[in-house]
Amino acid sequence: MKSAMLSAILPGLGQIYNKEAFKVPFVYAGFMGFAHFINENNKLYHTFRNAYLATTDNRSDTDNKIQGQFSSSALKQEADNLKRDRDYLVLLMTMFYLTNIAEAYISGHLREFKINDSILAQLQPSFQSTSLSSHVIGISLKIHF
Repeated sequence: MKSAMLSAILPGLGQIYNKEAFKVPFVYAGFMGFAHFINENNKLYHTFRNAYLATTDNRSDTDNKIQGQFSSSALKQEADNLKRDRDYLVLLMTMFYLTNIAEAYISGHLREFKINDSILAQLQPSFQSTSLSSHVIGISLKIHF
């Protein structure tokens, strides 16, 4: 539980507490990637929104960086799409944050899990007949306790 709380306060701190510091660069790379794409979508959204407002409000002081390249309806559609994409990225970043906390909690819990030496797992080839008298080849996992 402590690793989850640490990871909630500062992402990656729970992984360091669990002695899995090699995961921290992946955590921060994920956050930086999401932040970059959210920022880019937000910039483009404001560019298209301002261009749409410039075409509809007939004011000369409204900033329009892409004047004459798109119709008014295309500008509105693109602005709506960029806003939706930005909002989805924020939602995905939140899910990434919660996954980071869950990973720290689960990893901390599994550190205390004791594995019995009598457990044996084997992968073996498998041949089975189907109801149509054909044969299926696959792999079976057998676990012995």
